[in-house]
Amino acid sequence: MKPSRVVVLGATGHIGRALCARLAAAGADVIAHSSKTLDLTRPEALAVLAPVAGPDTALVFASALTPDKGQNATTFMANLAMVANVGTFLQSHPIGACVYVSSDAVYGFEYNPVTEATPTAPGGYYALAKYAGEKMMEWAGAGHGGALLTLRVAGVYGPGDPHGAYGPNAFARSLAKDRSVRVFGAGEEERDHIYVDDVAGLIVALMDRGATGVFNVATGHSRSFAAVVDAIRGLAPYEITVNSAPRKGPITHRRYDVARLSGAVPAFRFTPFTEGLRATLESFGAIPCPK
Repeated sequence: MKPSRVVVLGATGHIGRALCARLAAAGADVIAHSSKTLDLTRPEALAVLAPVAGPDTALVFASALTPDKGQNATTFMANLAMVANVGTFLQSHPIGACVYVSSDAVYGFEYNPVTEATPTAPGGYYALAKYAGEKMMEWAGAGHGGALLTLRVAGVYGPGDPHGAYGPNAFARSLAKDRSVRVFGAGEEERDHIYVDDVAGLIVALMDRGATGVFNVATGHSRSFAAVVDAIRGLAPYEITVNSAPRKGPITHRRYDVARLSGAVPAFRFTPFTEGLRATLESFGAIPCPK
């Protein structure tokens, strides 16, 4: 399905902002909402979407209180309330398709490589809310026959990130401040880092193909945090100080088999990591932008 109208919930977030830009460039009618324009924790607030509901409308649910807002029962319940309210709304206001932006946090670290068939093992309040959200949206869709696409997104980096999660974005922010980065231990852990514009592009591509079900959104190439720092050294025109912090747990890795994703969008090409990293560093002011 290639919807003529797309409602984006969480439009000012890291992924939401990039997605709105990509959809607009593709010619879609984008209706963008953030917590300032639509409080999803209030069920009555969703009435604003009633006039645009219908078979030609798709909804992308990218709203959530992220871990930096707190990993506790309060944020967990708020995230559940948002999903419950959206699901209830959709049961009485059917739409053509729905995309739920979940997280690879729903997986544990005992399996590598990870596929969509890997058992889930949420390890915190945020991860548990995301997995519960997946099931709630699935059940809501089953009630009215709507198509659901669930995306378990790996670690996202790139310009516009307000959270600064450990990895390229946090490193860029720290470099801009004092030309130093902090890694846990020696930075041995491997993660799959995906550029934010690629996440947006994959969402659009999967929607265009009418994809449904669960997809892991990752590049299929994992690198250690130490390797990320080495890549930054190759881009920064100054000496970088690397500080080691005590590790809070055992060394874990996350690697993906992205065969399902590649099979759905075989022509998609990911942004080269160095290219995305350069744009990220420039956006944070960690390296100068070209004149």
